[in-house]
Amino acid sequence: MTTLQDVLAETGEEGHSLRAFLAGLDSGDILALDEPVDLDFGPTALVLELEKAGRAPVVSFTDRVTGLPLVTNLFGDRKRIAAIAGTDQAGFRDAWIAAMERPLPPVMVADGPVHDHVMLPGSLDAADLPISRHFAADAGRYIGSGVLVSKDPDTGARNLSYQRMQLKGPDRFGVSMHSRGHIWDYYQRWKARGRDMEVAVVIGPHPSVNLAGAAKVAMDVDEYELAGGLMRRPVELVRCRTIDMEVPANAEFVLEGRILADAEEDEGPYGEYTGYSTYRSTRNIFQVTAITHRSTPVFHDIIPGYSAEHLLLSRSPREPYVFRRLKEAVPQVTGLFYPKSGTHFHAYIGLKKTAEGQARQALMMLFGLDPYAKFAVAVDDDIELAREDEVLWAMATRFQADTDMFMVPNVLCNRLDPSSRDGMSAKLGLDATAPLEWDVERNELPDAAIAWAREQINRSGM
Repeated sequence: MTTLQDVLAETGEEGHSLRAFLAGLDSGDILALDEPVDLDFGPTALVLELEKAGRAPVVSFTDRVTGLPLVTNLFGDRKRIAAIAGTDQAGFRDAWIAAMERPLPPVMVADGPVHDHVMLPGSLDAADLPISRHFAADAGRYIGSGVLVSKDPDTGARNLSYQRMQLKGPDRFGVSMHSRGHIWDYYQRWKARGRDMEVAVVIGPHPSVNLAGAAKVAMDVDEYELAGGLMRRPVELVRCRTIDMEVPANAEFVLEGRILADAEEDEGPYGEYTGYSTYRSTRNIFQVTAITHRSTPVFHDIIPGYSAEHLLLSRSPREPYVFRRLKEAVPQVTGLFYPKSGTHFHAYIGLKKTAEGQARQALMMLFGLDPYAKFAVAVDDDIELAREDEVLWAMATRFQADTDMFMVPNVLCNRLDPSSRDGMSAKLGLDATAPLEWDVERNELPDAAIAWAREQINRSGM
């Protein structure tokens, strides 16, 4: 049995890797389980119960079967996500925008720890990896933490993305690709040429690569450059052994292979971010041609479904990206927040309004920028967007349904929304901003009184 603590003590690694990031966390930020764990359901239940209790540590444990260490819930806390970019929670939005504006191209290196061990056809068995079954309705064991690296067949541009992968055999996975994502566009063009699409599945890179893989950016943007901008140093890459692809030299695992052009089979159901298990799938097949990994590798798992980790990983890059575009069009926008309660479908916009109609303009712009969003509320900048009771209070006191609401029918949406119809959804916008000419004002307290009250609470330890 090998624990995460054993690995960190053995390597003493510095720099930019998953294990170096974990080594830099406070001991209180990691919940290390003492006994080996069965991968089916237990780790998922533990993380979700911790979430209900308001706790979000990284959870580390050892797989009872393989003896390998695993970590999960890495992205379950906004403060920890901000630390990946070397900032605090308040500074993450600016750090992300800076990385978008000043990306750093990756650099190639001759070799790296991810090639400490190389298994080729005849000697590899993907079933030997510590792959979990997360929910009772899942069709099998799934990799949901793998960052898929693919290439545009026309330009060679790289793309990083997440696609669910169901273990089907020693060298075979069922894959469902997002049918409106960049990788799906790549796949269609590879298939039109009669060729399989080469793909590398990266597990356990530096977390900045995970964040970049979750970003929604232009098709010609290399997300490795975005990850480099977040780290403020280039990502070091090595060439794969069996395919024409480049992967992070310090990753824990890489699965090399091809998504087949001429074969399909059923895949799913799987517990998705909506909180529902779904059969909806593109029914693709990933054929493994090599598995490479570090010595004593750490397997990174992401709890899927309606978990804070799953939602925050996707939402954290989306908020600054959409905010930046919104503010370009509507400078009065002061904030953007996606609440967990809405999975990826709800959004709250903050404005410092200077003219009537700006809230509706911002809401319409949001719906155009983000196909996931189907319900959005615009509020004044005195409302704390992360507090849903504040947003609901604004709706209760600054909103009238007959004048402050609009609906747009039959708009493109994410197909995993179980209420969608043929890939379309209605969009509902609510303007809960106060009129510029208003004869009431919000109850306020002097700053000194608030500071005194907080001091009393801190002294009491409550």
